Amino acid sequence: MINKFITAVRTLTRIPIKGKGTDNFASSLPLFPVVGFFLAAILSGIIFTIHYFSNEVWNEATALFIIILSVLLTGALHLDGFADWADSLGAIKNKEKMLMIMKDSNIGAFGTIGITLLLLAKWIILVKLLQLNLAITGLFISYISSRFAMVYLSVSLPYARTENGTGKTFIQDATFKHLIIAFIISISLLLLVENIFAIIIFILSLVVIFLWKLWCKKNLNGITGDLLGAGSEFVEVSTMLLIVLVYRNIFTFF
Repeated sequence: MINKFITAVRTLTRIPIKGKGTDNFASSLPLFPVVGFFLAAILSGIIFTIHYFSNEVWNEATALFIIILSVLLTGALHLDGFADWADSLGAIKNKEKMLMIMKDSNIGAFGTIGITLLLLAKWIILVKLLQLNLAITGLFISYISSRFAMVYLSVSLPYARTENGTGKTFIQDATFKHLIIAFIISISLLLLVENIFAIIIFILSLVVIFLWKLWCKKNLNGITGDLLGAGSEFVEVSTMLLIVLVYRNIFTFF
């Protein structure tokens, strides 16, 4: 179990961790939500510290700091996948060309614009969550849900490339068992840090995950490492937005 966790941490973050990882990369998939939990815990600790030592919190600056720290912790891995996906949209009618563009390490105009808009959306939503005192809740739910999304996509879609790629070792050996374990772990972690509200948001996030799966299946007949990262980013920001919308329009009603 420790070896699998080490592999999951090394795959999803740039946090230095000692020890030997597992040789079966796919076996670390169920622990992806756990990594999301620990990332959220680190960022939540920063927010708690800022609120504890500051009489007047500057929400906009706090949100920016949290986003910068999250990028550093993850090495912008998922953002890179999102940028590669955005660049590929210029060839939306040609599957092979899309895959070729995503494999190119250079970032184009679409990728630059996509990352800018994504980070701006995260910042705006996180500021609102801070104003509603839901930032810590939002981080835990969105980080666990987005990492679960990567497990679901790996299990439910084939690898889209014929040649090797970053995500192939995870995707080709992913099984339904990995998905079930990841789901149980995700629900358990959400209940640990929150209540039924977290489960409601998590269930709603599954809709976003499913829609992303349909897009990948329709346009690329499968999934790649870049698409896993892009899907994680979509689910993360969508989940934070769902928290704001559900809280303001349902829970405040009562």
